Amino acid sequence: MKFIGKRILILCLAVGLLSGGLVGCGHFENAEFVFTSGLTEKELFKVGSNVCTLPEAMIYVVDYQTQYESVYGVRMWEHDFGGITLEEYVKNIIVSQLASMKAVTLLAKDYEVELTEAEKDKVKKAASEYYKSLSEEAVKYMGLEQEDAEKLYYDHVLSGKVYREITRDVNTEVSDDEARIITVQQIKVDSQESGEAILEQLNEEKEFLTLASVYSEDSQLSYTFGRGEKEALYEEAAFSLEKDEVSGVIAAEDGFYILKCVDNFDREATEANKVTMVERRRDEIFSGVYEELIANTPSEFNNRVWEQVHFEDLGEELPGSFLEVYGRYFEE
Repeated sequence: MKFIGKRILILCLAVGLLSGGLVGCGHFENAEFVFTSGLTEKELFKVGSNVCTLPEAMIYVVDYQTQYESVYGVRMWEHDFGGITLEEYVKNIIVSQLASMKAVTLLAKDYEVELTEAEKDKVKKAASEYYKSLSEEAVKYMGLEQEDAEKLYYDHVLSGKVYREITRDVNTEVSDDEARIITVQQIKVDSQESGEAILEQLNEEKEFLTLASVYSEDSQLSYTFGRGEKEALYEEAAFSLEKDEVSGVIAAEDGFYILKCVDNFDREATEANKVTMVERRRDEIFSGVYEELIANTPSEFNNRVWEQVHFEDLGEELPGSFLEVYGRYFEE
């Protein structure tokens, strides 16, 4: 089983950003998003009836710190990136991701989804392992109890089960032709006449790539792709070619092309594309349900508490990863 919990976070963040949300899924378009002082000092935001506590959010803060600082060090958080610091940017992502997950768990009752006793036991074990991996300094910085980690793991697992239930009836049949991945070499020119002249040289048995390197206006001479990734006329011509076959001059919207088929059926890439296409179908179904949910879900956000959170130096020994522990217990 793939890492559904993480997939939901990425998908929901994308949905929020595409719809112009303030902080991705953390901002519920067409819904009441209130900056409030009605939450307690330990409550960061509320989505419908679900509350995300500050210690839960701090788990993500520390995970992001670990990821960034292991690569870039600790001196980059206040660097300005066009009017927003890296710290502010990452904090926005954290709220977006947590809000998306908390929102999805609101659907558990509607879809009759709950955790089994075995899953609850795994949640407790994962939380214990994660909590024990933290230094005293990190625990104090996060204001964390083991129960906070347990609650966040519980919501991760629950949101993944909700996703699978929403998308369980998706059509998983994908034909070879639908998913077919091909590779072509191309020569791009600015006129039909130029293309015809190059074809004449090809008929004189000059190498395709030799002519492409001389005449093509596109520096990239080889493309691997599936259906729906290229302009219709280009794609139609490309997918009609047999291996080693050369097309005529194709009049596309952005220029004129001559194509040579290098591989008209990449089996390995095609099988991988089938998986991607089924995932895309699931995501489309899920996104429709999710967008309707957030459009009708009131939310409150404790901005005053969040403004007080800053990424501090946790020392040379960085804490363990919350999501890595999740993967060991719940990713099969």
